[in-house]
Amino acid sequence: MPIKDEDELSLAWVLPYTGHDIDRRPLDYFSHLLGHEGQNSILSYLKAEGLAISLSAGGDNDLWAFSSMTVSVTLTKKGLE
Repeated sequence: MPIKDEDELSLAWVLPYTGHDIDRRPLDYFSHLLGHEGQNSILSYLKAEGLAISLSAGGDNDLWAFSSMTVSVTLTKKGLE
């Protein structure tokens, strides 16, 4: 029996390694851009359409070999359809 009755869509990208780019921090930029929850954000659009409840985005530099970016969206029943 599941503990939570939630449906989640997770999208993940493997990117070239960005750990050496300390000054610009591209993963932080994309995390903020995709995960922003204010007016005119991806989440505000999905909520207005009744498709999602929440959204999170984050990136990581892995093994000095590659970077990754993940976006997770908690869907409504309509969003799951």
